[in-house]
Amino acid sequence: MSIFDHFGKEERPFVERALEMLTLVERKQAMRLTDFLDPRQVQIFQSLSSQVQDVSVTPHGGYEDAERVRVIIHPDYMPVEMEDYRLTLLRIVADQRFHVFEHRDVMGALLNAGMKREKFGDMLTDAEGSYAIVAEEVADYVCAQVTQIHRTSVQFERVSWEDFTPPAPRFTEKTITVPSPRLDAIIGEVHHLSRAKALVPIRGGKVKVNWKVLEDPSYALKAGDMVSMAGFGRFKILEVAGPTRSGRIRMIVGLVT
Repeated sequence: MSIFDHFGKEERPFVERALEMLTLVERKQAMRLTDFLDPRQVQIFQSLSSQVQDVSVTPHGGYEDAERVRVIIHPDYMPVEMEDYRLTLLRIVADQRFHVFEHRDVMGALLNAGMKREKFGDMLTDAEGSYAIVAEEVADYVCAQVTQIHRTSVQFERVSWEDFTPPAPRFTEKTITVPSPRLDAIIGEVHHLSRAKALVPIRGGKVKVNWKVLEDPSYALKAGDMVSMAGFGRFKILEVAGPTRSGRIRMIVGLVT
């Protein structure tokens, strides 16, 4: 069995690049830095590290529990410093009295400015402030080019990591009841789609569970699972609360804002 048989077909190009990078570090005994990766991609790197000798995979996204991180692949004996990740913290200065920025607002502005998704990490927003973590090599570009978010004038400014307290994750809670914990049933209920319409994006590879494409509509979701669907955003299963009197399953989901 090939190592590639353990991964989905859509993941194979990334697996090939990751394995090439790991092999290069093993051969040259030199540190390498990735762009920002999602949790599934980090998991792939960590699983592939068994294919090389004395090479470590060390992720960091700027703060504890960051979702998107840069990874340093390095020989075991070589220490890693915070500066090696080349992360820049930007605070978004804006008047948010009339519209508090959401995650999608900030991401849309960065993408519309020509940024590649792999060049910026977590975007953290709440009523107290909004932040974007970006690769050091694009920080000046962001500060110069992104001057508006959701029709609001903004300014990005560099902030010291020592002065940063990450905002808590923001969810809009929603209680749903479903006949079963199947992926298609829950997606349909959350996004107000019929079962038939929910099947289309699942079968089309547009749905990810825990950052991995999942094409099985019967997959049983559980508490803690993060689900994303192209064009609809993300939600997390916060709690499976038990059956209703009619035998349906009550769940609390958190829509990521």
